[in-house]
Amino acid sequence: MQEIAVIGLSGDGERMARLMRASGLNLAGYDPDSAACIRLAEECAFQPCHTLEDLISSVSKPRRIWLMPGSDACFEPLKPLLEAEDIVVDSAITHYQAAVRRAKLLAEQGIKLIDAGVSGCGTYYALMLGGEAPAIEKLKPCLEAISPGRWLHCGPSGSGHFVKQAHQHIEQSAAQTLMQSLAAIKKSGSFDVDLPAMAQIWLLGGAHHAGVQELVLGFLNETNVLPRIASSNPQELAILRQQMTPAINLALALHYAGQGSNLFQQQIASILGAATQHKSD
Repeated sequence: MQEIAVIGLSGDGERMARLMRASGLNLAGYDPDSAACIRLAEECAFQPCHTLEDLISSVSKPRRIWLMPGSDACFEPLKPLLEAEDIVVDSAITHYQAAVRRAKLLAEQGIKLIDAGVSGCGTYYALMLGGEAPAIEKLKPCLEAISPGRWLHCGPSGSGHFVKQAHQHIEQSAAQTLMQSLAAIKKSGSFDVDLPAMAQIWLLGGAHHAGVQELVLGFLNETNVLPRIASSNPQELAILRQQMTPAINLALALHYAGQGSNLFQQQIASILGAATQHKSD
């Protein structure tokens, strides 16, 4: 019998299954695309299953079942196959309220549901988990395989996806800020910069991901920043820019870019001012 059942073996599901196998976990896998399932099983040496019924019967009780991203349609047909004390990790859904509903529904059968928000697509993932601590403890070998030292029990059911939704907003704001930065460079006309190449260099360096947590914490802890920004006093803004650390400065940029404010464009224009002035001279 296998240690864990994995449902959904494309995209992130494939990469996460590979990480589990690389750590030595014994898997049984299922994907609606049976050919893809067989191919991956041959490459990674795990047990392929052609149906959900075969998958569930091949895993030791109490079962640990992981719904990978993109496998949301498999939840309903999976439910009647489960038994009390089974643990389902649901990383397929995206809204925390759906996770709360599913957890309550499965709890009526004595089944534990862990909602897992998934971030990242590199060597390892970051996992945000909601659900009961004892169930999460039983999943530690899987968690460490996918996300060594990068997973967190956020709280009760729904909290994992709630935190993931917040993180997704941060990522979207960062992406918007990145685009605005490139647009500001292009608009300045100061230098003929290869913008696609520049963006690629930034991404390879992790520039728009590094320190995101510190950015947000710095922003939240700086209680006097928002009133001072709201004053729109140019002298006050200049003083504030000098006082703030780069991390808080960028956090403000992320915040206001997400709200559609032009403050960030003004900051970029100020930074590029010297270069622009040099060209005009």
